[in-house]
Amino acid sequence: MTRMPVTARYARTLLVTLGLSGIACSVRLTAAAAVFESGALGGLVVGMLLLAATGCAVLAVTSLVISARFADGGGAVRRGAVVVGWVIILGSSAAALAHHFAWGAGVAAGALLVALSSGAATREWFGRSRLLNA
Repeated sequence: MTRMPVTARYARTLLVTLGLSGIACSVRLTAAAAVFESGALGGLVVGMLLLAATGCAVLAVTSLVISARFADGGGAVRRGAVVVGWVIILGSSAAALAHHFAWGAGVAAGALLVALSSGAATREWFGRSRLLNA
């Protein structure tokens, strides 16, 4: 197989999209922490906002790095995409329960990423033999 299958290309595109939205989420949470009016629990709330922003940034960078390695990566890259998908499913599920049902879109995107990364054609793409650089 010399050309990346459609499922792997869609998974890669979804990783880029999730990475960019994670960066936007991190910026928004950081901005909210910067303008938060401190009161009795102000320091705690600011700390929680910054912790959530850090988590979003780490997940965004991980998504973008994995998507960049899709063309020549091995099984570890595919497993990394599956792990990112599961982290997005779990995080979005918690956000949907705690904040707003619109986070269900994140659950759907994570599930789609897991399904695309676990497909037979994608497994075959990442399991193919590679030439060593001379």
